[in-house]
Amino acid sequence: MFDRKAYKQIAKKQLQGRYGTPILIMLFTIGIMLVLNIPTFIQEGRMMASGMEYMAIESGFSSLMGISFLMAFASFFIIGVIEIADARFYIVMSRTTEKQTFSTYIKGFSLWLQGFLGMLWMMLWVFLWALLFYIPGIVKAYAYSQMFYIMAEHPDVGVRKSMKLSMAITKGYKGDLFVMSLSFLGWAFLNCFTFGILSFWLVPYMEMSFTNAYHALKAQALKTGTVTAADFGPADPDLPGAGTTETADSTDNGSAE
Repeated sequence: MFDRKAYKQIAKKQLQGRYGTPILIMLFTIGIMLVLNIPTFIQEGRMMASGMEYMAIESGFSSLMGISFLMAFASFFIIGVIEIADARFYIVMSRTTEKQTFSTYIKGFSLWLQGFLGMLWMMLWVFLWALLFYIPGIVKAYAYSQMFYIMAEHPDVGVRKSMKLSMAITKGYKGDLFVMSLSFLGWAFLNCFTFGILSFWLVPYMEMSFTNAYHALKAQALKTGTVTAADFGPADPDLPGAGTTETADSTDNGSAE
């Protein structure tokens, strides 16, 4: 059974007194994204400042397109690495009670190749499904949504297999994941009136809640035989609770009252 209220309630308890590093991770991510867009900002500024006519503008546009392509490629790489590092960090948070340092997050960067290839592979398939119309693309995005958790917990699982496993454990629950996403819309709307400050509470809350959902989806799939432990292979030995099947409801710091 998918119990989004329980996952969210547990997330609040798991984050109590432990918001420091998640906030630092957010600031780090924002900084990386700003740095990544500096070349585009500079090129656009030069184009706007230029008083030349058509040929200069055309040349500037071509240069901008070249920069945009490189930035898009770099964005895929960086976003993929950040996604898998986030997934690993929140898996650790979900299985511990003590505060975690920024170094716990940095350890996830060792999975940079899985993150990059996973992002490319996922976005390729979401794009192809979206060509049929937006709804199939959205449905598949939720079907693939557990890929980074799987790769973060089981680094030896390949990208294609992690996608298949994600599809397997989300079968019958994609609508529940969608509704869970919608349940944060009220907070997101309220965040607009805080100039984004509320994000430092909201984003960790969402990340933790969806991590709990991942644990529950995986445990349910294992219980019903939809997948087997052998399908995932060995867990990262550096992760707390490696080699155990742990659900969101059984974490020491997250049991709902």
